Amino acid sequence: MTDTLTAEDLRPQAVLWKKWMELWNGARERADEILADELTLHIPKYGMPDPVGLRTPRQFVGWIEAFRSSYTDARIRTVLGPLVDGDHVFARWIFEGTWQSGRPVGVTAPPGTPIMLRGADLLRLDERGRIAEYWLSDDLMDVYVRLGAPLPAP
Repeated sequence: MTDTLTAEDLRPQAVLWKKWMELWNGARERADEILADELTLHIPKYGMPDPVGLRTPRQFVGWIEAFRSSYTDARIRTVLGPLVDGDHVFARWIFEGTWQSGRPVGVTAPPGTPIMLRGADLLRLDERGRIAEYWLSDDLMDVYVRLGAPLPAP
């Protein structure tokens, strides 16, 4: 027999996901509240920093701020989810912003180029309900193409 989850059962994870989106939207104070003391990241290799350097909430926030610094009016929003399975939370999102400068290196598009990036996050929560592990899947290569940035060799 399968247990049926109620809305109340899912409430803590939904609140956590909302705070996760707030963190990505610039609310850096959320980091200590929702991130475990030590994180494990699974992120794409191209165009991303070494995940070993993103193990603490402070390092993680630095990465978010570096990403956001290349865009004005940067916003991320949920388009599906969050979906919950035990200690895992999954959702799809869309990021939109106007590229100004900075990352990625080698861009040929002019400042003011609008960007849309789609992706999905999978979060594993620790026993205290904080994010301990993070998997990212996104369409970053589409952003590189839109901006005229160098692509990885095949």
